[in-house]
Amino acid sequence: MVQGPAESSVVLRRLLALARDFLQAPDLGGILELAGRAIPDLLHSDGSLLVVHDGEREFVSEFGRHRRPMPAPEASALLRHGRRAMADRTPILLPEIAPDFGKGEDELAALGIASLIAYPFPPVRPVGALVSVWYRQGYRKELARLIPTLRLLGEITGAALGNVSFRKTLEDRIVTKSSEIEEAARVYAVELLRRDSVEEEIHRISVTDMMTGLLNRRGFFLHAERSLKLARRQHVPATLVFIDIDGLKVINDAYGHDVGDDVIEDMGHILQQCFRDADVVARIGGDEFAVFTIDTAQPDVLLGRMQQSLADFTLRPDCPYRISFSTGIVQCDPDSELSLSEYLLRADQLMYEQKRKRVSDS
Repeated sequence: MVQGPAESSVVLRRLLALARDFLQAPDLGGILELAGRAIPDLLHSDGSLLVVHDGEREFVSEFGRHRRPMPAPEASALLRHGRRAMADRTPILLPEIAPDFGKGEDELAALGIASLIAYPFPPVRPVGALVSVWYRQGYRKELARLIPTLRLLGEITGAALGNVSFRKTLEDRIVTKSSEIEEAARVYAVELLRRDSVEEEIHRISVTDMMTGLLNRRGFFLHAERSLKLARRQHVPATLVFIDIDGLKVINDAYGHDVGDDVIEDMGHILQQCFRDADVVARIGGDEFAVFTIDTAQPDVLLGRMQQSLADFTLRPDCPYRISFSTGIVQCDPDSELSLSEYLLRADQLMYEQKRKRVSDS
């Protein structure tokens, strides 16, 4: 067991290679397998045991001649020596057992053990111990020569185990944190979706006339302004129609406002049937409606279409009223700079001219 300079150099290179391999070991099993192959090579031992505490658990692996780690029984003599060396923070060399240790040479001989070293690591606050045995008789001086190798073996093995434990803890924290981040992102996405849905609903309510389901005045200007810009950009004609229900006040006075509301709802249905989904149809207030359409049809054609839609509309059973309306229709020149409000005012004026003419004719 005596080591010369050449063998010491070989041992050092083997320890350095082991330290490098430890850095690449993926887990505790990989560390123990590497240690199981290196310990017999470095110590020329007939058996070894590695015991390590990580603060909560004790890991024990025993290595025989096959060099593969295997569980150590609780009654293992090597395990008892390793625990004693850790508790005393002092290496144990056998033969020459301390008198108070309670284990005689006869018992060692019965196990076939001639020489044993149990070395705790690190020396100040041991977290583990490396125990090796030989079946040939050794002397204390010869065993002592192996202590530097055992110390280095134990310390780099302990450091590797600590590194794996730290890496496992770090990976667990990363997994936990990743799960927390994923959950937070999911909750945030759900909240964004909820907010988008709420904002969309708020916007829908803000631009919708609740009685007819058509756009309200705000919604009309919002959508018709876009359509007017599109018509000018594409240089196509557009038309704005202003509609006013005839005699709504008379119906309200005669039958009540609930029936008057029915007239307004019916007018909304008539306009929805008459115009396309792409057209901007709105109730802009009271008994007044407006439509903006990108359409090449002449005003009389649009008016005829509205009259036909009115004729095709089926009134409620036992309906006490008839529906009629007055219109003002303005064609929007794509080259004109008139605003939507100015077009709406012109259509309103034309509607009132038609209504006055109808009254005067009657």
